[in-house]
Amino acid sequence: MSARSTIITKLAWLLLTLVVAGCFVRLGFWQLDRAEQKRQILQSYANAPELQVSQLNQHTPLYSRISGQVTLMPQQLLLDNRIWQGRTGVHVLTPVLLPQQQLLLVNRGWLPLPADRGTLPAAPLSERSVSVNGQLAPLPQVGQRLGQQPPLNPRQWPQLITYADHAIIEQAYRQSRQNPQLQLLPFVLQLDADSPDGFAGRDWSPVNFGPNKHLAYAWQWFTLALAVLITWLVVSRPWTTHTPTPS
Repeated sequence: MSARSTIITKLAWLLLTLVVAGCFVRLGFWQLDRAEQKRQILQSYANAPELQVSQLNQHTPLYSRISGQVTLMPQQLLLDNRIWQGRTGVHVLTPVLLPQQQLLLVNRGWLPLPADRGTLPAAPLSERSVSVNGQLAPLPQVGQRLGQQPPLNPRQWPQLITYADHAIIEQAYRQSRQNPQLQLLPFVLQLDADSPDGFAGRDWSPVNFGPNKHLAYAWQWFTLALAVLITWLVVSRPWTTHTPTPS
């Protein structure tokens, strides 16, 4: 191999090494950003304000502690594909009518769903005003949608839904109550585990896992980047063979 070809080959391997190491470094910094986001969420969760349910509006901070008397409405939604203790079921989302024509969804917890999905689980309601205590959280989302949530039937309740699509749910409640002015608040109230009128699986957490796991992932990516650079240095190092001089 000529000297020119050798130089081109080494430069190509150097470029590839830098690209791979750069990708690993970028992934490491992305994990550091995720760790910081988790820290901020946990801090907001711990320092959230305490409000009465009547004070809720579109701009209420997420993770606020909420308490008060409400009347649960029968137009319930059963959010599919919720896992609790290794079992598949639904989260029961029960609407509450608030002042100023606002609706709040209350997540009352988990119920099992039969495998054939032919019969929906019963989610009984109290006929009287009930006391609720809980914490606001974003509408449940999934990482990647496979298809879209079809429109809801405003005359059929409860209904099984795959995705908590704010616009679709709001439109169904407007049609059900024949009130185009209704506004669905952009969060849910996660009912406390010790509050009555709820079901299983109310061990809520604002994150799936804490920032330390992201820090560990970041360390792994940075280590891989360093390993790639060290490997290139070792492989590209010129090795010379010394021939013994005859005596």
